[in-house]
Amino acid sequence: MLDRFNEAIGHALGWAALALVLVQFILVLSTAVFAQGSIWLQESRLYINALIFLGGAGYALLHEDHVRVDLFYRTADPVARSWVDFLGSFIFLMPFLFLIWWAGLPYVFESIISNEGSLETGGLPFVYLKKALILMFAATLSLQSIALILRAGLRLFDDNEAAI
Repeated sequence: MLDRFNEAIGHALGWAALALVLVQFILVLSTAVFAQGSIWLQESRLYINALIFLGGAGYALLHEDHVRVDLFYRTADPVARSWVDFLGSFIFLMPFLFLIWWAGLPYVFESIISNEGSLETGGLPFVYLKKALILMFAATLSLQSIALILRAGLRLFDDNEAAI
């Protein structure tokens, strides 16, 4: 279920990549033809880019497209890979996610409560939505790390490998 959730988010974010290309095309065209750009359109590129990268973190972990220091993982047997996934998630990923939640929640809530907007005249009035993507990052990555730990734990500690 957790894998399907991040899979759906990843596919939806694929459309955001198309939106990013279209926004960039419009900006280039408006600057070249009309010699002016739109502040809110320029800022929207940052929002879409943040959405793609922060929202897609769980999807990247699901498909093992994340950065991995691969000393022996690729050539290791499935049991060794499961140990790396299991212990690596507990030792490195979970403390990192704890810090993101611990620091991110007050930061995002303060932005929402103050109704933080752009500092630019004509900019987007909802910077708090961009900051809320930090929590989306933490949520999708947390859910996928739980799925990773459960999957690795089943491989390591369950005698019935058909359950995987």
